[in-house]
Amino acid sequence: MTPEDYLQHIDFAATTKLDFTPLFTEPKVFRSLVLDLCRPFRAATIDKVACPESMGFLLGSAVAAELKLGLVPIRKAGKLPNIKRNVARQRFVDYTGEASSFEINKAVLGQGERILLIDDWVETGGQLRGLTKLLEKRGAVVSGISVLGFNTAGASGKLRDAYTLASIFDYHAPDKRDLTQRLDRR
Repeated sequence: MTPEDYLQHIDFAATTKLDFTPLFTEPKVFRSLVLDLCRPFRAATIDKVACPESMGFLLGSAVAAELKLGLVPIRKAGKLPNIKRNVARQRFVDYTGEASSFEINKAVLGQGERILLIDDWVETGGQLRGLTKLLEKRGAVVSGISVLGFNTAGASGKLRDAYTLASIFDYHAPDKRDLTQRLDRR
């Protein structure tokens, strides 16, 4: 599918952020999205797929199943059940400017494991930097990042210099944008 095909299935009328759930309702669209996220990394040496909640869980799980790899779910702070002594945490500032944290169960990630990181959208890069720091702090190697949408402006754009990053849809928005407006119709 083309980037435009995917844009047709994103709800830009949502109030505070884009709604990606329509991408999952049509099997052909969802399957195509998973294949497009996998495509740049099929020949790469990857041990596991990592993904943050919530939309990342949907995409990352499907990519891991397609590539026949294990899954490393990354949770928002306080969501891992009763394993406090076995939790690694990384703070970050998200696209809204709010501080947050990601957590991972230390037992699900081994030293030197090569990780493909999957997420839906990179607006400012803050969340993605938090994810990569968390994985690298645990001794993993981020071998690739695959996302649906990627803002090439500012700090997020610099992530392509540091990582092999593939996106289905690139756009350039240097200023905070109205998330309810289509990117291709500004």
